[in-house]
Amino acid sequence: MLLPISALGIFIHSFFLTISLGFPWVIGGLLFQWWRTEDQDYYDAARNVTAVLGLNFALGAITGTLVEFGLVQAWPGSIFVIATFGLMPLTFELVAFIGEIVLLVMFIVTLGKVRPLASLGIMVFYGAMAILSGALIMTVNSWLNVPWGTGSLASNLYPFLPQYGRSVVNPSALVTLKLELIKALLATGTASQVLQSPDLAKTVGLALSDPYVALSSPYAFASALHAVNAGIIVGMSFALVGYAYRFLKTGQVKYVKFVRAFLPILLVLLILQPIVFGDFMGKAVAIQQPTKFALMEGATNTTQNPIIAFLAYGYPQHAIIGFDSLRSQCDSLGQTTLGNLAASTAPNVTLGSASSVSLKSVCLSDLAKSESRLVVIYSLYYAKIAFGVLDLVAIVGLVALNFDLGALSRLTRRILHRFGEQKSVFLLSLLVVLASVFASGLGWFVREDGRKPWTVYGLIYPEEVITSVSISPYVFVVFALIFVAVAVVGIYGIYIVSTRRLKFVELLKKGAGVD
Repeated sequence: MLLPISALGIFIHSFFLTISLGFPWVIGGLLFQWWRTEDQDYYDAARNVTAVLGLNFALGAITGTLVEFGLVQAWPGSIFVIATFGLMPLTFELVAFIGEIVLLVMFIVTLGKVRPLASLGIMVFYGAMAILSGALIMTVNSWLNVPWGTGSLASNLYPFLPQYGRSVVNPSALVTLKLELIKALLATGTASQVLQSPDLAKTVGLALSDPYVALSSPYAFASALHAVNAGIIVGMSFALVGYAYRFLKTGQVKYVKFVRAFLPILLVLLILQPIVFGDFMGKAVAIQQPTKFALMEGATNTTQNPIIAFLAYGYPQHAIIGFDSLRSQCDSLGQTTLGNLAASTAPNVTLGSASSVSLKSVCLSDLAKSESRLVVIYSLYYAKIAFGVLDLVAIVGLVALNFDLGALSRLTRRILHRFGEQKSVFLLSLLVVLASVFASGLGWFVREDGRKPWTVYGLIYPEEVITSVSISPYVFVVFALIFVAVAVVGIYGIYIVSTRRLKFVELLKKGAGVD
């Protein structure tokens, strides 16, 4: 039950995170138009969006803190990753987060008191810090997906895995750790307490020689581009549908004017997502995570698909590797046992009865666990693609409706004329936000569930890092209610700020006991 509650917390936190990523672009577009036209409406809109961003930032910090405490307590074995490969990325992320706070406060205090371009400059730097923070978090998550810097370590257990960069680890230390985890798992069904043991730390010794290695991962680079851009798109889509709804309810053309201030930016980002960032991500998965790629393509058996092969590998003749080929590589392990692996790489480890466990059986068993997810991952991956296409079609239609694109604009208006301008703008905006949210959410699910049965792909199982303490189901209910309550109250607060700013100020005064 810990996995669902962790997932719930992460998804709620991601909602506020997307606004922190997307709204700086909205504010930037409004400020640019204010500077260019000197139209006071743009300044008022920028102030309003800034109020939402400020409240959202606080909500993001609250939910982020809940998630972090939950991860450390529910998954105490993850402290190994935090203390080694995640150390420098998380340290830099803390610096970026502090930069966000300073720059956001500076922007709020100076907005309207300095020139528009000066405010725009501050917001650009704030947005850069938000992007950097998100990218660094993705770097740590990417290491869980692709343990860069471990060299050929994972391929000792799973021959179908590639070499993950140059090895900057002490092979004996990491093999010792892995063997101790397997031994504990076979003996007790859990291994998180082993990871927390000072005796294990002494036995393992120094595991990592380069704490910056996770930052050099090509998979992390592709992931950061893809995931952060998705977050920006979702965040901007929330602003888009908000203005479209106000236009629908009031008919005031100023809301369309605000949409036009950032709509071209959103269009460009949506075009870049599949063509550039999605392409990088797909190629990285195909090379670095063969089981996940087989799941995404539904490849029970190795097959030929020239289009997919070209997109994934760069040439059409490349086979789409299926689970049959992966199993045949497991067979290459022959009669090798954990004891044989320990003798050659970690001679000081005493495995006991675990020494007779066949590496081939472990490899085949884990492949079977992975393949059991094939239908779900394959279906959701292509559902995500469908929502991405719908997103792009909707944004193109919205741009054609709001700008003169010649024949495309005339065709769009002809198709939507029965709805009228207000409903057309709202319906297309609603499609954009729904498609963005579903594409992003499904993409994240495929990313995380697609690397199972491992927490660290090919190296560490969830059972090895989850807490071994029995937790009452009532505790899960309480935590779920807390997360949901924070989300509901936070979203309502954002609604109040965005629609009735003066009412929000009154509520703050009452809460502070100020008349």
